[in-house]
Amino acid sequence: MNETTMRKRASLLESAVLKLFTRNANVLSVEDIGRNFRLITLGGDALKNVQWTPGDKLQIQLGGWVQRTYTPMEWDAENGLTRILAYRHGDGPGANWSRALRTGEGCIVFGPRKSIDLTRLRFSDAVLFGDETSFGLAVARVNATPPEKTHLFFEVSSMAESKAVLARLGLGESNIHERADNDAQQLALAEKMKAVLQAKPDASVVLSGKASSIQHMRQLLKRLSIGSNRFQSKAYWAPGKKGLE
Repeated sequence: MNETTMRKRASLLESAVLKLFTRNANVLSVEDIGRNFRLITLGGDALKNVQWTPGDKLQIQLGGWVQRTYTPMEWDAENGLTRILAYRHGDGPGANWSRALRTGEGCIVFGPRKSIDLTRLRFSDAVLFGDETSFGLAVARVNATPPEKTHLFFEVSSMAESKAVLARLGLGESNIHERADNDAQQLALAEKMKAVLQAKPDASVVLSGKASSIQHMRQLLKRLSIGSNRFQSKAYWAPGKKGLE
């Protein structure tokens, strides 16, 4: 079997699988809210009557068995609408897709599916740690819960851009620290998180974003004797690795 035939068969198989398990959606709007951030609204009949809970994930199919995962900030199942935030960092498939995206285009999505279960935290205080890839998750949490119940901590690459984006998303009260070469931002954020967790001993914790940063914050939870029944974690990315989420 030559290479051309193999590629054709792989393409036919991918098409068959996508028809079985995915949904078609249209790009209704694209809004740049920072140099590296885009708000994307998707809609279509296939997004109606969908069971979604805050924290679920949605995978965008980019072709060639490649997909990228986003956390819907909201989902209007009656009208078939959902909204995601794309963070365009680097030169990977997801960044290139969101960078080139235009209103009126179509896309193929898989989900929503379970990822972080924010419904477990609905009536309690929650501490959320992450980075730019976690902003969408934070919006989903704040939209579903009184704002005073949510305590947000982010490490970011650009303080100025992130402040503006968070304000636009209604997350202006977030604790943010810019990344440093020695990861000093993790120590600063850990101290602030520690203060909140000591003041609110029943608070739940969600860790997301960069894999190594999550590991660092898990050490804080261990020191504070916070058991696995009180926290959830999901690594969205790690340098040099693909497909963590």
